[in-house]
Amino acid sequence: MGDCWTDQDYNEVLSFVENYLWLFVQENAAIHQPKQIISNLTQLNYKDLRLLQLVYFLLSESIQKSVKECSPQLLRNLAQSTDRMITEMKGSVRGNVDWNMTLKRRLTAGYSNPTVFATRVALKTHNLPEVQALKYLLTQINALCVEVLGNIPDTAEIVSYEPRKKWKEEVRLLYYLTHKFLKTTCLRDIPLPQKITDRMLQKVRCARNYHFKTIYKGLILYSKLFIQEEQEILRDCFYQGVLKPLSRDTLYEVYILFMTMVSLEDSGWIRENLKLIGYTQGAVAQYRYRDNTVKIYYQTMPISLAKTSIYTRIMRQYNINVRLRRPDILIEINSDKNELKLVEVKRTSNHLYIGESLYKVLGYLKDFENCFESANRPQALLVVWKKLVGTNNDNDIIVILDREAYQAFFQKKIIEPVSR
Repeated sequence: MGDCWTDQDYNEVLSFVENYLWLFVQENAAIHQPKQIISNLTQLNYKDLRLLQLVYFLLSESIQKSVKECSPQLLRNLAQSTDRMITEMKGSVRGNVDWNMTLKRRLTAGYSNPTVFATRVALKTHNLPEVQALKYLLTQINALCVEVLGNIPDTAEIVSYEPRKKWKEEVRLLYYLTHKFLKTTCLRDIPLPQKITDRMLQKVRCARNYHFKTIYKGLILYSKLFIQEEQEILRDCFYQGVLKPLSRDTLYEVYILFMTMVSLEDSGWIRENLKLIGYTQGAVAQYRYRDNTVKIYYQTMPISLAKTSIYTRIMRQYNINVRLRRPDILIEINSDKNELKLVEVKRTSNHLYIGESLYKVLGYLKDFENCFESANRPQALLVVWKKLVGTNNDNDIIVILDREAYQAFFQKKIIEPVSR
């Protein structure tokens, strides 16, 4: 089955999604350079905002390069200095004799032991400000990776330094690399500073090894994002790289999701709440118009609806553990009459696949029939790329729409009756 999208179709969908794309933090996402300014940042709560900070910091060019390229090079030839320690020796002499200190030691002992010598022994050390700063940055990156990914086993192996397609794999690779580097002997014995001082930053910036220039950029980015929390730097960080869905099918689902949100806003509904997609349970957005509210769910559903699933109830009777089947988008309308609308998205114009998708939607409605039996028709919308030839009957249980007809139908048949 050929792809129903041309490159022009793909770019058209992507350009629409770009306005909302920074909300999309999901497992199957890669890095994409947007052309539009990130907006509406303040609508995210602290937890969501923190997650965005972590992800974009760890995927930033300076951090990726610091860990994957610069750190291995620096650890192979780590900067060092020579300290001369005064050591008291008896009999044998090692190092240059400090006669002034030798005479003082002998005088203290009453000149009773002429074999006492004070020598200056040269000792090489890696305990330099720039090396301490390197350990600090690697430690912070490691801790932030753990915060994003949760507990990670130490037994997993690093397969390759090659870039990963999924951002979680990139973060996981950063964790393993930083964990490995921090266990090396040369870094393990270096004291970890509590904070990076201006003097340390100056030493890093002026270090002889040019790889420290990238470490310096990583430290500056960390400071501005997590210590100073500069809003403009945060926006710049988001602007440099946001996440886009890898799958075109997923992109089309998000396209219809955002089109649903835009349709509500164009109809005068006020957005009250907005959550990150892919990292939160419950509704991703909530809207209000007078005393009416609309909640939009993506790849999830209300707990009350999940409990009514006939499919999971039957399977559990036979002690078979199954995952709850979820529609792509679920719209919960709370007005004079509370009801649900199911939206299933399929990026296809193939007649056979549209028929199979229609049968799948009928299965959803049967599975949750206790919640849909009192809903006005249509109870579900099947949104495809190009629909079958024919006219829709608004009184059918399911209406098949293409993306061009979806927004107008949603506003006229679903939203307007509630907004009156």
